[in-house]
Amino acid sequence: MQNDKIAELKKENEELKIENEKLKIENELLKTIIDNIHESVIAVNKNDEIILYNCESEKMEGLNRNDVLGKKEDDVYAPPFYFSDEVVKKVLRTGIAVIEQPYWYYLNDGRQTNMIFSVFPYLYKGQIFGAYIIFRNVNQMSDFIARTLEMRKRFFEDETTSQTGAVFLLDHIIGSGSIKKIKEEARSIARRDSPVLIVGETGTGKELFSQGIHNASLRSKGPFISVNCAAIPETLFESLLFGTVKGAFTGAVETPGLFEQAEDGTIFFDEINSMPLFLQAKLLRVLQVKSIQRIGSTVQKPINCRIISATNNDPVEAIERKLIRSDLYFRLATITLNIPPLRERKEDINYLAASFIKKYNLKFGLFVDNIAEELLNLFDEYYWPGNVRELENFIEGAMNFVQDKDKTLNLHHLPEYFRKRILSNKKSPVNTIVSDKKLQSVLSETEKEMIESILAQNNRNITKTARELGISRQNLYYKFKILGIKK
Repeated sequence: MQNDKIAELKKENEELKIENEKLKIENELLKTIIDNIHESVIAVNKNDEIILYNCESEKMEGLNRNDVLGKKEDDVYAPPFYFSDEVVKKVLRTGIAVIEQPYWYYLNDGRQTNMIFSVFPYLYKGQIFGAYIIFRNVNQMSDFIARTLEMRKRFFEDETTSQTGAVFLLDHIIGSGSIKKIKEEARSIARRDSPVLIVGETGTGKELFSQGIHNASLRSKGPFISVNCAAIPETLFESLLFGTVKGAFTGAVETPGLFEQAEDGTIFFDEINSMPLFLQAKLLRVLQVKSIQRIGSTVQKPINCRIISATNNDPVEAIERKLIRSDLYFRLATITLNIPPLRERKEDINYLAASFIKKYNLKFGLFVDNIAEELLNLFDEYYWPGNVRELENFIEGAMNFVQDKDKTLNLHHLPEYFRKRILSNKKSPVNTIVSDKKLQSVLSETEKEMIESILAQNNRNITKTARELGISRQNLYYKFKILGIKK
């Protein structure tokens, strides 16, 4: 009989141990979940002593949970701290929850925290045992909302990009190492409204980054207005930018400018170094007063858009050459992203080439799944003055000569012009150039000689020369200016 009781007690003890272990596991799981959610969670007992303080609370308030647990709220937070008296103690006393309310208070380091909170009573066996507070930092909520909007754009690309004009997301940008780092920086700064200057050579993907920043921001539902400063005639630039009122000049009608069109969105100035200096002064004024005035109007209109600009010149050199006003540069370059040229990230060539092959497989109905080693080696040795855009042109040109049965992209698929260019690269003096500035000098001199030669062949006819070079007249005039070519 006694043995049976002992056996029964042992069995109960084992069951209690198993149940205890289950509760421990469940407790640890709940703690882990609470520590990994995006909301701050704090729990207090009926004496208003803190018994739970999760990781998000530590990050938001800059406190360590070991210095907080077991203490009363009034002893933890800098005075004057009214939240405990105004909210928590009332919930402990009445048992009535308070849902989704705004509140602000000062942290111990003097920073103001704005939050949206809910406080719920915790009942145990019908008695109020404590309360728990769930709150979100309003400033951090903007990051979460922007990320959510960016994810939504990824799921509904056709629906959203056609409305805003920004096609590319940051996730569309391919690259390793430095490009990944720049993408992380771009995603981080996208949540704010500070002006951004993107610096990079032609073809490196400056507009992709500008669209990606727009789509990762809280402005992603607004318009994305892209302005190519090199392609707009100087005489039209001001009216396009600021708009006109009826009768401002002969033929003028009521027209909103690009700033007004970008309301609640982003305006992107590509090749900002090509903007006329007198307009740069007016743009500086817009940045300072946050308003514009249509041509012919006396009314100032407030604007609400983010400004992103880009230049393919070294900003310091552009300032020295009087292409960019120094005061405007410092306003535009609150944040600067430097995109490295393709020759400085050769490890990306394989990934980019594969991506472009996939793109043109779909477009042309082909089944290429590989690149010949010989062609990849040549790609690796080439200097890529046109960067990623040039690589895509190479791939698209080659895919036009691929047959249905071809599975590998080979050197012979490249159009003759591309083939000659990439094969002659080994003998090119460009390979011996060490300094980027020296390279830029050689490229500029070559460009100047080419333009002057074609100009002479066409008896200095601007229209014919621009057509033959494949650029606009305005762009050609810009080339005259920066290369020192006499008209």
